Amino acid sequence: MNSSKHPYFATFLVLLAVAILCSLGVWQLQRGHYKTDRIQQIELRKATTPLNIEDILERQDKRDLPLEFKGRMLVNKIFLLDNRIENGQVGFHVLVPVRTEFGVVITNLGWVKGGQYRNDLPKFDLPTYEQVLFGTSWVPTVNPMVTETAQITDSWPVLVQSIDLTLMSKFLGTEVLPMVLQLDPAFPIGFSRHWVPVVMAPEKHYGYAIQWFALAMACFVIYVVALRKRNAPKDV
Repeated sequence: MNSSKHPYFATFLVLLAVAILCSLGVWQLQRGHYKTDRIQQIELRKATTPLNIEDILERQDKRDLPLEFKGRMLVNKIFLLDNRIENGQVGFHVLVPVRTEFGVVITNLGWVKGGQYRNDLPKFDLPTYEQVLFGTSWVPTVNPMVTETAQITDSWPVLVQSIDLTLMSKFLGTEVLPMVLQLDPAFPIGFSRHWVPVVMAPEKHYGYAIQWFALAMACFVIYVVALRKRNAPKDV
């Protein structure tokens, strides 16, 4: 008879690892379901008639809505969103405040290529007359992992690491409305615009979920096989 004690500590570690791997799989499934619902919502909202600012402000969820309004670009108050990559090239998203009858709307005009040097910021020749702008509404979220380097200054354009509407309000000295307009690619003014509302497709999340569950199963099977070998009677 094998009188060796059961490896309780090893069992605990294996069960903990399996629980963590399974929880990661469940999280990926949840992300996949969320992305699927989001894509369906985007497609449905694309088919609606363009809304004005007042209509969107009344909605709890202000994302992914067709938006159209009349306003004037504050061309001397441009923000540049740093480290935006397109086709393997590093550049900026050009963010321009637009004054409307309802307040200031930050408008993303699209991507421009960065210069050879860090301080070599692009220059712009944008219209100052009132015009009708249209595109899709978007609500930014501040990533706590991103360290903002922008400081209050009189020098423009201002380089920012994220779209923080509260910070932009401080720079502008006036409140900005709680959404951003992503300018439509068909609009004649602006830069390269290839908006991707959902960066990672749901299928990738489901694929990752399968991988996590497979790792959990493999971990458990290896443990069971090792335990059986350990408890197997030894030939004398």
